[in-house]
Amino acid sequence: MTYLFLLLINYMSGMSLHAFHVSVCEIEFDEKQKQLEITHRIFLDDLEIALTDWSKEKVDVLNPDDPDKLDLMIGKYLTEKTSYHLNSKSASAIYLGSEKEESVMYCYQVITGVKKVKSLKVTNKTLMEIYDDQTNIVHVENGDQMKSLKLSNSEYWGEASFD
Repeated sequence: MTYLFLLLINYMSGMSLHAFHVSVCEIEFDEKQKQLEITHRIFLDDLEIALTDWSKEKVDVLNPDDPDKLDLMIGKYLTEKTSYHLNSKSASAIYLGSEKEESVMYCYQVITGVKKVKSLKVTNKTLMEIYDDQTNIVHVENGDQMKSLKLSNSEYWGEASFD
């Protein structure tokens, strides 16, 4: 059942209209590069509302006057709304950039210098300040193991532990 729900979420992330508020975050441990690669998928209309509310200025995500300024704003917003604790220690994510694809913004972060992943605590409050029903799905992949977290306003952090 969970698998079907996750497939539905994946399908819905590519649709231009959506009836519920959800974002998907995928975190993958790249053992060779010794880093956690983080991808956030956020609906463009939700991101625009959130950035406008957060920055107190009008934001146009589809046709920004200054794309570099928009990208900088997205980076600051994600840095404020997300945090990571790797193996019980705070880990800083570096914002790499973003790109639009249809109705979704893909936003990229990375945590470097990672030797192994025993546990990862993820806090993700993205869009929760504007939607009471916001759900942020987080998939954490570590080798052949994958854990999924369902975060909401009542439980905005979760932890994935690995063998």
